[in-house]
Amino acid sequence: MRNTWAVCKREFVSYFITPVGYVVAGVFALISGIGFAASFIGYARATQSPSAYGYTGVPDFEETLLSPFLVFCGLLIMFIGPLVTMRLLAEEKNRGTAELLLTHPLRNREIVFGKYGAALGMLLVMMAVVSIQMAVVWYFVPHVEPAVLGFGVITVFLMGAAFLSMGLFVSSITRNQVTAGTATFGLWFVSYVLGSLSRDLPDAIALPENWSPWAVRAASFGYSIFRSLATELPLDVHAQEMAQGVLQPEDILYYVLFSAFWLFLTLRVLETRLWRA
Repeated sequence: MRNTWAVCKREFVSYFITPVGYVVAGVFALISGIGFAASFIGYARATQSPSAYGYTGVPDFEETLLSPFLVFCGLLIMFIGPLVTMRLLAEEKNRGTAELLLTHPLRNREIVFGKYGAALGMLLVMMAVVSIQMAVVWYFVPHVEPAVLGFGVITVFLMGAAFLSMGLFVSSITRNQVTAGTATFGLWFVSYVLGSLSRDLPDAIALPENWSPWAVRAASFGYSIFRSLATELPLDVHAQEMAQGVLQPEDILYYVLFSAFWLFLTLRVLETRLWRA
């Protein structure tokens, strides 16, 4: 535990020795602040004249403003998250210190969890910004329960933690920071596009009538798997109801298992490199 904390502390401090930490925190605060102000103004206008915005009555606050804004914050973390993860392990290999780190009396899991803990530290800095925004909501919209706002912050944290675990894995298999950041963003963007397109996918695929029964079953089975993956894998899909304060154990489990999966792969990568050495 002491070694994990030492690695975590070293990595977290390094974010603020370089401009990376300030850029990440500043960009997140600026863009999320603009989005928060725009959402609040838009909701205020919608409550004054609901019919002009297509509502039959006063729109629900959690569904109209809170959930979309919190999901937006999670997506924003995914946009700037590669700046946090791209240097974690790729920089060690690029500077030639990876071998020294692996031969140091540190276990692989201490390295991985230490690096991941530093990334989560940066995530907590961003969560402080979201918490201030939720405090503003609580002050101006007193009918919203504090537990709903708190759970919304936790939802954004789970989204960010899951994404950072994937970024750490990509950083472990590359030697260049720019490559790691670009690949991380590319993986997320592909999953996001697939999730957006999956909403328009039909429940069943149309197949030619002259196909044999086994071919139809195989194609239908493959399409159902593809549709399920495209629908369920994107990180933002599982946050929409949770951001409204609706407790969904399966969604929480999804984020936990997603993070554990990528951390497990990162451990395997380090063990492979140590075995080759």
